Amino acid sequence: MWAVAILETKKQLQDKSLVFWNVILPVVFVVGFMMIFSNDAPDTVAVANQIITGFSVFFAVFTIISIVITFVKDKDSGFVARMASTPLTVSGYFIGKIFPFVFIIVAQLVFLSLLGFVIYDVRIDQIFLYYFITLCLAFMVSSWGLGISVFSKTENTGIVLTQVIAFVGAILGGLWMPFEILPDIIQTIGKFFPQYWTHQALLFAVSETESVNLWIAFLVIAIYTIIGLGIALLGYRQFLRKSIR
Repeated sequence: MWAVAILETKKQLQDKSLVFWNVILPVVFVVGFMMIFSNDAPDTVAVANQIITGFSVFFAVFTIISIVITFVKDKDSGFVARMASTPLTVSGYFIGKIFPFVFIIVAQLVFLSLLGFVIYDVRIDQIFLYYFITLCLAFMVSSWGLGISVFSKTENTGIVLTQVIAFVGAILGGLWMPFEILPDIIQTIGKFFPQYWTHQALLFAVSETESVNLWIAFLVIAIYTIIGLGIALLGYRQFLRKSIR
């Protein structure tokens, strides 16, 4: 398991696009949105809280693309078939593969929180809670990546699915604008999405001004994480057969 994790970590660190997707692009969006929405805002820090936390959840989902790409390459190269012939268990393989991505997502959200602190005077009232939510989000997104990867025939399939999940979740979950100003029907639907609960939990950890039931938030995140892992386990045999061929 750790050998797989180390190998995958080395591969990701060699990927030049990692910095663009996980650092440069989020910064461009955060700065751009702050320039648009903070000029005439009575409370610039409140706007920064919304944007920093919202885009943290939004861009975490895009890590699924990298997960899909690495799994498709493993399948096409026969690496999965070779791993299946070793004592390594399916769970060990999955954990080893997603461990670097969990770290990447956490590092990304830590970086964005520091960006908010240094540039926009964002203060996190409950630091432990904030980064615990970040860790939970990282595991949830990684489990989705596993579930999508085992059923993705090509990299493009995973990319399309990731974009749908990211943008639909952002719109319905209130990641780009305050949730309370969305139409009632959108608010009703959005509460079924983990992006909404994760974002609200992060906002609560930042300022404690949001009213959110943290127990429900963590329950929703746990349920969606389990769903992702369950889909991955169900699809592994089919994924393995494709690698053998």
